[in-house]
Amino acid sequence: MKNIFLALLIFLFAGCDGKIIKNVYNKSQIGAKIESIDIVATDEFSKEISQQFLKEQGFFIKESPYSLRVEYRNYAQTCNNPLSKTSSDYAYDGFVKITLFYKNSRVYASQRDFKGEISERLIISLIESMIDDLELEK
Repeated sequence: MKNIFLALLIFLFAGCDGKIIKNVYNKSQIGAKIESIDIVATDEFSKEISQQFLKEQGFFIKESPYSLRVEYRNYAQTCNNPLSKTSSDYAYDGFVKITLFYKNSRVYASQRDFKGEISERLIISLIESMIDDLELEK
């Protein structure tokens, strides 16, 4: 019985995030070799998680022609329009979006909505998806 309850609980929380929406804007960057990357984030948590994960993946974090922008938005804190809170589109609590730039030109972007609180796993899943989609080399 405990195992069934635990499995249901995991299934419930696994379904709390929306699917990843992504777009490759510059296909010539697929397979690019990126040795270093600069990270810009809207909050300290997102920046720290992004830096830590990319370092673990072998990227140097420093000023570079490649820049990763990490945006986090919590609708409860930023959306004050009462009509939007009754909308069916208000099914999520916020979103995380990453955008990779090369020399200020957008290369890749992905976004994921979430319910509840922002998590480390949410940010990492977007970065992993970017690395895979662009077949990035270090």
